[in-house]
This record gives sequence, structure tokens and C-alpha cells, in this order.
Amino acid sequence: MDSHVTVVSGLSGLFWSFCYALPFALLLYGVADAISTAKLVRKQAGYPFVGAPLPFVPKSLLNILYAWKATELAQRGYEKYKAKAFQLIRNEGSVILLPVSLLEELSRLPPSVAEGTSALNGDLTGSFTGVDLILENRLHHSIVQRKLTPRIPLMLPQMEKAVADGFARFMPDSEEWTVFQPYKALAYVSARLNAEPVVGPTFSSNPEWLHTAVEYTENLFRTVVVLRSVPLWMRPLVSRLLPSYWASWRILRNGQELLRSRIQDLIDKNNSGTWQPENENIEDLNVLSWLSGVAKGRDRSASVIGHVMIMVALATVHTTLLRMVNVLYDVVDAGPELLHELLDEIETVARRGWNDNGNSYDALDKLDSVLRESQRMSPPTTLGMKRLFKQAYTFQDGTHILPGTYVAMPVFAIENDPSTTANPEKFDGLRAYRAARAIDANSEGEHLFSSPGPNFLNFGYGKTACPGRFFASVVVKMVMVKAFTEYEFKFLPGTERPKNIIAHEFLFTWPWTKMLVRRKAKGSCPF
Repeated sequence: MDSHVTVVSGLSGLFWSFCYALPFALLLYGVADAISTAKLVRKQAGYPFVGAPLPFVPKSLLNILYAWKATELAQRGYEKYKAKAFQLIRNEGSVILLPVSLLEELSRLPPSVAEGTSALNGDLTGSFTGVDLILENRLHHSIVQRKLTPRIPLMLPQMEKAVADGFARFMPDSEEWTVFQPYKALAYVSARLNAEPVVGPTFSSNPEWLHTAVEYTENLFRTVVVLRSVPLWMRPLVSRLLPSYWASWRILRNGQELLRSRIQDLIDKNNSGTWQPENENIEDLNVLSWLSGVAKGRDRSASVIGHVMIMVALATVHTTLLRMVNVLYDVVDAGPELLHELLDEIETVARRGWNDNGNSYDALDKLDSVLRESQRMSPPTTLGMKRLFKQAYTFQDGTHILPGTYVAMPVFAIENDPSTTANPEKFDGLRAYRAARAIDANSEGEHLFSSPGPNFLNFGYGKTACPGRFFASVVVKMVMVKAFTEYEFKFLPGTERPKNIIAHEFLFTWPWTKMLVRRKAKGSCPF
């Protein structure tokens, strides 16, 4: 009995000692963290600090502020220091936001000086999500640029069939007003459509692949948002406590296993000289086949190529889905006049022969304008042109960047600057359409959704601009043509356009938002 009492008493003493020590430990940590902040700000002393009145604030608190207010902080800094660089603080260190005057020079810097891949990997906590593959393998980047984009016209018939199948499977099929969740429905429509040119007909309608493409993306971003909200030293522990962490890795492994036998079969046939991807073969018109045919060295394995395919699915589904949902919200919110303009344009193009004039989607100028305006107001990220500097560099205006510095541009603030965009708070679907017709015909392309410019930077800029932007443009237009010609949409009674959610610099739509939809008795989809 005495020994039992002694043990209990000892444990009780340890507990109370811990309770007494905890406040002091937290205080010491806070002081050390604040000193860390002060050192970071002092290290980049040439750039004004935005985020707190004084730099002596714990970095973990500034990171929480960044997680919820990064866009506002960038906007505040841009308005105050438009012509010069300024800095924000987050867990990873300083974020130097550059003025748009340095855009051309930044876009021309080689990866040996400033690398975008490393910056993206850090933003997506690559070692915890599997995204760190992009640090070693960028083959899919050149495949999209050299294989996918030039072959879009060849793939249009199969992609249109995929859209029809996606709507039939995942959209309500009723001529009565029906409640549905646009994000959930369009996620699988997007996955079904993107699967056609990504993994090909072998897997494009496979429920397991569609689940992989949608659920990996969702779980990855849940993990990223949480992990970037905690100090770096806590991430290994916190990650293991997240269901989304385990789910994303399980889905990644299952996806690799699903694709493995097909990839290995293609590699074996290619090695023996009995197979090479051909444009005439619909089975070969996809990223999976192209990668299996050209991958070399360590990349030439079913496991690596399978991993790459899931990274491609992440990129295609996330970006196109975000745009589809927001275009739907924007057009419904704008009222019937804009919708009628879009339907008239689709009908006009269809009358010329939808499949007889090459890529009919290139002729949908008003819809293209809507996509561009929607992306201006609800971009996938509010910071862009992200680079991690590998070595010191001094810009021509004297701005000096230290090695290891994370640099970006406040693209949302730039794109919504009243000095370049009139009434930026207002959605004007035909803004780019009118602007294109007000200038020389040779310059009309500058106002396209797929054309980056100094005031439209979410696809990047220059030689490093997103190679998949042309494909994304066709994908989103294809889905919106089907949606607007075959269905009617409206918000639930008493509700308005749903708000987007911003976490860190990323923008998301609420997955469980509900709307009303009904299928038209007489649809007019041209495909």
C-alpha cells in the first residue's frame, strides 16, 4: 500500500511540475521565436517588413497571421511600397515580394540562380505529400509542352466523349430543380475529362483512377494547409496525426499500383522495339504512353512513372476544377444577359461546323474572356512568380537577393490594381473581350485566358509560364459549353455567390456548397 501511494504521489508531483514548468517553457520559446523573427527581418533589412508594428514578434504568431491574412498583407504592402520590394514572415522565413517592374528580369533568370520547382515543393510541403518527386523528375513538364499541347486538336473527339460521360455519371439527370454540390460533381467531371489525355482510355473511366485523381488532391491540400500552420520542427509529429496525411499516401500508393502493369507492359514493348507511341493510335494519345516511351535511366520504372502520373493528375484536376466552379458561380451571379451572350456565341460557332473548323474552342472569345476575368478575381494562388534563389543576385534596379531567399510577386494585388484594371472589385465577364477588340488585331492574343502578361500572372510569365495553360483553357471551356447548353443553374433561395476560402496564399472553394440545377428539356450542346 505504501509503495502504491508513493508511486501515485510521485506521478502527481511530476504532473504538477510539468504544469508549473509549461508556462515558462512557452515563454522561453516565444522569446526565442521572437528573436528569430528579429534576425530574419534584420537579415533582409533593406526591405520594409509588413505584418506587425515591430519585428520582435514570435515567428509562429506571424505565421498564423500569414496563414489567414497573407493576401491582405501582400495587398497592404503592394499599396504602400508598389515600386519596391517588401517582406512578409512565415515559418519558413522571409518572403520577399518584388515589384512588377522586375518581372521581365525575374522571368529570365535561369534555374541555377532562381528555381521555381524548389519554391513550389516547399509550398506544398513536398516531403510530407510526395510532391518532392518534382525536384528530381521534370519530364512531364516537357511532355506537356512538346507532346500534349500540339496534339490537343487530335484528342478533342475523345475528350468531348469523356465530358458527355462525366456529366451523365456525375450530374443530376432531372428536368426538375435539384439540389447538388457543384464542387463534388465537377470534381469527378474534371477527373473523367482530364483522365482521357493523361492516362488514356485504359483507365480514363476507371472509378479507382477517378477516386485517386480527386481524393489525392483534396487530402494533399488539407495536409498542406495544416502543416504550414505549425512550426517546422512540429511537422513530422503533426503530419502523423492527420488522417489526410495517411489518406494521401495510401491513395498515392494505390494509384501507382493501379497503373503499374500497364506502364511496365509499355516499357517492355518499347525496350523490345515492338511499340512506339503513334498519333494514329488513340491508345497512345496520352501522357502515360508518352512517358513510358521516352523516360530514361532511373525515371524509366513503373513506380516512378506512376508517381509522376499522379502529380500530373494533381495539377490538371486542381487547377481546372477551381476554374470550373468559379466560372459557374460568376456566370450565374452575373445574371441572364451574360449567359445569353455565351450561348449565342456557342450557337454561332456551332453553325459553322463544330468539328469542321479545327479547334472550335479557340473561337469562343467571350467565354475565354469570362475565364480570364474569373481567374483575375479568384486565382488559384494570390502570390505568383515564386522562386527560391540558389545564389545571390542583384537586379538592375539594385534590389539584392541573398541565397536561400524565397521570392514571389503579389499577383492578386497586381492584377486588381485600379490603375490598370478599372473597377477591379466588379466582375465584368467581357472585359478582356472588349479590350482585345479595342487594339490592333495582331495584339488580340494578349488578352486570352492562356496568355500571361504583366497584369495577368497566375500562369507565370515568359519561358517558364505554365506549359499546361492551353490544355487547361480547352478543358474548362469544354465543360462550361456542356454545362451552359444542357443545364440551368441558380443559387439556393436567399443565398448569393458563394465566397472562396483563402488559406496561406492558396484559394479554395468550399466543397460542400449547394446549388440548384435542372437539365434543359431541349439542350443545344454542339458535341
